[in-house]
Order: sequence, then C-alpha cells, then structure tokens
Amino acid sequence: MKSVIRNGEYLLVDKVGFNDVEVPLKPHQDAVFQNGEWILDADKFIEKSVSKEALEFLNATDWKVIRHRDQIDLNITPSLTNEEYITLLEQRQKAREEVLNNDITNKGLSTLDSRGEQTL
Repeated sequence: MKSVIRNGEYLLVDKVGFNDVEVPLKPHQDAVFQNGEWILDADKFIEKSVSKEALEFLNATDWKVIRHRDQIDLNITPSLTNEEYITLLEQRQKAREEVLNNDITNKGLSTLDSRGEQTL
C-alpha cells in the first residue's frame, strides 16, 4: 500500500497515479500535509480533547444527578448535600457549554450561550 495525496485528499492506494503525490503515512487524523511534511493542527486536536473530556464527565456523572433526584423523590436523605449537588450541576453545565461551543466552532458557525441559543 502507498499513501498519496490525490486532488487534495489523503488516500491509501495500491498503485500511485500520474498526478498523485506520494507522502509518508499520515501520523494522526488531524494532521495536514504542508510543505512536504505532516503538521498536527494543535488547535483542532485540543478542541476535540476538551469536548471529549467534557462528554466523558457528563456521562460519568449522570448517575449522580439521577440518584440525587430519586433520593429526594423517595424522601431519602440524599447522598449529596444541596451545595454539592448545585456544584455538580454547575460543573455539568460548564461541560455542556464546552461541548456545544466546540461542536459549533468546529462547524464554522456562531457559538451558543448558556441556554443553548445561538449568539451572533
């Protein structure tokens, strides 16, 4: 297999075509080929990392929110104090905003405010 740039697109091919530019294997999905070498777009990489971490945090803390609400509904002393619960909700909102803003930024659109509404 050969790695080439064909019409601006990175491809793995069996045979190098006439207009293909043979290049080294792409080291990372966010790398771009410039001036004869692969360059990592660090901003894009960091944005994806932040979004991924924020999503993981949201997924990892869903159960805490559900447990707290269930305990309140069942008149059981909640595992979290009101202060801890509010702090958790604030952290989750911040993570949600990071995911939304990075997702919108990556698509080249405007950002969203804390209510998820588009801003100019």
